[in-house]
Amino acid sequence: MIFLDKKQREQVGYTFVIDKLDAITPFGEDLKKNIAPFKQQDKELLVTELNNIEKITTSYMEKRNTYRSIERLLSKVKDIRNSVVRCSNLNTLDDVELFEIKSFCMISEELYSIYNDFNHSINITGINFFDLSPVLNLLDPDNKRLPTFQIHDSYSKKLKDIRLNKRKLEDEILYSDDEEKIIILKEKRLKYVIEEDAEELIIRMSLTKKINSYVDTIKNNIYSMGKLDFLIAKGKLALNYNATKPEISDNMEVTFTNSFNPEVKHILESKNTPFTPINISLNSGVAVITGANMGGKSVTLKTIVLNLLLGQLGFFVFADYAKFPILDFIYFISDDLQSVSQGLSTFGAEIIELKNVIEHTKVKKGFIALDEFARGTNPKEGSFLVRSLCQYLNTTTSISVVSTHYDNIVTDDMIHYQVMGLKNVCFEDLKRKIVLNKTNSIDIIQEHMDYSLEKVSNTNKVPKDALNISILLGLQPEIVEIAQKYYYKNLNNEEEDYE
Repeated sequence: MIFLDKKQREQVGYTFVIDKLDAITPFGEDLKKNIAPFKQQDKELLVTELNNIEKITTSYMEKRNTYRSIERLLSKVKDIRNSVVRCSNLNTLDDVELFEIKSFCMISEELYSIYNDFNHSINITGINFFDLSPVLNLLDPDNKRLPTFQIHDSYSKKLKDIRLNKRKLEDEILYSDDEEKIIILKEKRLKYVIEEDAEELIIRMSLTKKINSYVDTIKNNIYSMGKLDFLIAKGKLALNYNATKPEISDNMEVTFTNSFNPEVKHILESKNTPFTPINISLNSGVAVITGANMGGKSVTLKTIVLNLLLGQLGFFVFADYAKFPILDFIYFISDDLQSVSQGLSTFGAEIIELKNVIEHTKVKKGFIALDEFARGTNPKEGSFLVRSLCQYLNTTTSISVVSTHYDNIVTDDMIHYQVMGLKNVCFEDLKRKIVLNKTNSIDIIQEHMDYSLEKVSNTNKVPKDALNISILLGLQPEIVEIAQKYYYKNLNNEEEDYE
């Protein structure tokens, strides 16, 4: 939960991104499934990870053939980790396990040669392939380098003699017409079969013991294959989405320039609708994002949370520029909480989650996103709670972003962003377009909605887009007229409600 649960990660678009991460090897797949955030003390490791991805993204097109050769080899890799564990424990390996280790060593030998030459110019750090030719020579005593394995005669003179005698008997059996003689010959052959099995077992035990001394080297190459696979996958993901390397700050500050959410962008582009990039700068304390419903506040929060999460996990982020620190936690609270399905109301689920968040802010520094908090209670009481919560969060060392459609939440010492919405739209022109095409009225409104953020004065009121949208969608005039009276009546009295 500290860095979002499975459902929240899916909600913000993380699952969509990870599904686009094409790991090739079983080792890379495991790294993908078990990605852990970097901790405060791991800053150098995070910077190294990001630098390695940058080296891949800047060299991928220029050295595309080399990358293809590496990926071709990685695609052949089988998961030999169980066999390696058995070898570590000196459990005798069978022919299939010895074959798979031989295949792994053959791939390692070719990868060792390609990668070492390639990395002289790229200089990826933390990945090293070691020579496994001694193991390969053990499993390929005739040096044929064929993708097969068998217990060769050359492993043992005794085995060679046993097999020679067995073959002679098999020839005699094949050409004999004497049934009694055939029975006797088969009994003799069975003796050699038993001796052959015993000798092969001795050889497999010997091979297992000899390979055991190279287990650490094999494990290193397994790790390096997985890590290289994972880094290339991260690099290709970054190239596919034109992602950027974030700057890791030592201060509690977050900046995104032209950031986007790939899942939302994909959905919008499938409808021929452009995604509005998000620009935002935050620091310790709270920032409030105001705007009416349909204004894109939730998408803004999900975009920020997604990119912060990816950054903590060592990915390039979806933005032209990004700067943020290593965080101790990321919390995202919306009205789509799992606790709702467990019997709590939306508001109750939010409060339970909020208690955990507040406890973390007392001892750690992280990021908190609250999407329309307290929307599930009555508006006046909800606005009081949101205002109180924002004032408290503004005293913490964590960074918080609260989206709300309530007015009078922001105080002078808080950052205030407002979704542009329909602010710069000619209302009458938009109304005429909808009259001419009523069946697509919602799509027309969304096309004209400006989802970008502007930093505004704390005295700015939440735009009354909800009323305008109601009018555009054809809500009965008698209802609109009543609503307008309430809007204007309360416009000058709103501040009094908080005194």
